[in-house]
Amino acid sequence: MLPATLIGCSSKSYFTADSARAWFRIVTEGLAATPEGAEDVFLCPSFPLIRDALDALRPLGGLVGAQDVSRFPAGAYTGEVSAELLAGMGARFVMIGHPERVKHLGEGPSDFAVKAEAAAEAGLVPILIVGEPERGADPEQIIRPQIDIAFGGISSDAPVIVAYEPTWAIGAAEPAPGDHVVGVVARIREMLAERRGESRVLYGGSAGPGTFDAIAAAGRERGDAAGIPDGVFLGRAGVDPRTFLATVAEVRAAVAA
Repeated sequence: MLPATLIGCSSKSYFTADSARAWFRIVTEGLAATPEGAEDVFLCPSFPLIRDALDALRPLGGLVGAQDVSRFPAGAYTGEVSAELLAGMGARFVMIGHPERVKHLGEGPSDFAVKAEAAAEAGLVPILIVGEPERGADPEQIIRPQIDIAFGGISSDAPVIVAYEPTWAIGAAEPAPGDHVVGVVARIREMLAERRGESRVLYGGSAGPGTFDAIAAAGRERGDAAGIPDGVFLGRAGVDPRTFLATVAEVRAAVAA
């Protein structure tokens, strides 16, 4: 089963070997001092750091994912990392569809569909990143095809996670406004309700301390509990271990309130 709440970080390519070790030390010390440990926490580091992440987080109940996965099975595919290998190492999640892979590596919907299918077949949970490219675009017209195409080849019973990260908010000074996020998250839940398996919806896109509180407050004001995400997915902000711990504490407090 998926945790009810998820607080994650993709370290992108920010970590060096030394900074990763420091992050693991500070974060695990902070989480170990809490009753929850790392039961609602996950990290998606670069491939070479997955083993270190597992060693650090699993003793506290935390989960680890990968930032990408090969579209190919295990075999003669030089430089690729198969879903089977990731699952065998102990990874639980795989990120699919991040806009940076579209922008810098030319990936598209067909790539994401194949990767999601490979991940699900290996027992990994795909984390599909969705969102509109520009402010003012209709999120539903863009997000529904993203979900339908990416998950079209996997069983309706398979667990999935969707991270709403509007492209215009990624790397921006501020995250998307809370009331906007609430409206989109509620619609994503309706789309995922067509599936039989477990699902979670997270918010990313310049997320950090204060983001979840703002979204939750907007959801309460609108009387729309379905629009409050199941957690947040940090990028660059989470690379600072103390910022990540502060976000974990904030989300936990908001969920418990």
